[in-house]
Amino acid sequence: LILFVNTLGRLSFREAELRALLELSNCEHAPARWTRENDPTGQESVFMEVDLPSVDVAKSVADRSVSIKGVFEPWGSGVNAEECWANVAQFPEERKKPYLEEGSTFKINVMAYGKAFGEAETKRIVETCFDHVEFRGKVLMDRTKKGVRSVKGERAANQFWWMEDVGIADSGYKEGRDLTPIRVYFCREVGRGQRHLLDEYDLKKREYLCTTSMTAENSLLVANFAHARPGTLVLDPFCGSASLLIAAAHYGAATMGGDIDIRVLRGKEKDAAMPSHCRFARSLADVAMGPLHNFRQYGLAEPLDIVRCDNSRPVWRTAEVFDAIVCDPPYGVRAGARKTGCNKEAKPIPEELRTTHIPGTVPYAIAEVMIDLLNFAARFLRVGGRLVYWLPTAGDFTPDHLPAHPCLRLAYECEDVVTLKWGRRLITMVKTRAPAPED
Repeated sequence: LILFVNTLGRLSFREAELRALLELSNCEHAPARWTRENDPTGQESVFMEVDLPSVDVAKSVADRSVSIKGVFEPWGSGVNAEECWANVAQFPEERKKPYLEEGSTFKINVMAYGKAFGEAETKRIVETCFDHVEFRGKVLMDRTKKGVRSVKGERAANQFWWMEDVGIADSGYKEGRDLTPIRVYFCREVGRGQRHLLDEYDLKKREYLCTTSMTAENSLLVANFAHARPGTLVLDPFCGSASLLIAAAHYGAATMGGDIDIRVLRGKEKDAAMPSHCRFARSLADVAMGPLHNFRQYGLAEPLDIVRCDNSRPVWRTAEVFDAIVCDPPYGVRAGARKTGCNKEAKPIPEELRTTHIPGTVPYAIAEVMIDLLNFAARFLRVGGRLVYWLPTAGDFTPDHLPAHPCLRLAYECEDVVTLKWGRRLITMVKTRAPAPED
């Protein structure tokens, strides 16, 4: 049983991220269904039942996912408490015993989707659990501060959960509405999702930012869809402050980055006389912080290299070397796209300035950006490698509007609703074959 985060406007990410992570264990076709009847896409539910081959696979998903709150082994479920406890009694004793033995520690948690439990009701449910399950271990409560659980405190080895799916009425929360649960569960926790990483990598705590820095949640989602892991090489050709590469490095991937804006790559200087957005260093000697400082801040392996380059004119030697290409291309929403060029008559560069000369740039049309990006992925990804990128879309978007390439297959397309008129989609494509001359 999987409990997902319920984030309005981002519901399509949940099952897609789960499938992407199951691919790492060759279980992407594992049978799964949302627990609500007449809700096959999970628009009204946060619970999903998935048949997985082992506990290790379930843990591997929980240890990476940022869309999942927790993964559980149901010992019983039902439309009411009586049916649930009857099913708990039928659950095999040999599967219960290792988690109920003397010398172990445990805690009983109570939660509901669609309502809040009062103290008296929580106490009653916990006491009912003791009536139906023979706990022999020692209770270990979470360490709290002002009522909030501390993530640093020791947790009980065995976490048990009583969960109720009440749901939210169409008219929203209001007094007097029916709070009868649609289904109740008694489960053992197998693993917790990685939502705590959103605070650890929060942009508010990051040393170096630029106007296009990607949020922690979006960056970690990209890394999961890209299958970033030890032994893989991930490139971001529009890296900016390297938010996407930081997420890939968190999961152990080797990284490389590039960007056409030398100011962003060089970094900023500390000058109190200038506004923060104007503090780009004028020379390497003036740099106080840059993209690499973010990797050092988190104790992550630094990129193999970050270079000033132009996506319309790749500087890389042609070879299928990258396992994933991830990016948030510049579409002009927060930063306009640029490519190398000159609107004036070109002048010779003096010999003494050639080593430090930065070529001029001209506007880079969105259509060109996409054509160059897909052609780049087809040339430089290994077969089976992944291209994961963000694409702004309007309200009349259909999948037919997506750019295509004969060497790339669309794997996932997830919508992030920003406003009623427009949003953005996370597109995941997989390279299926090497490009032919006619491609």
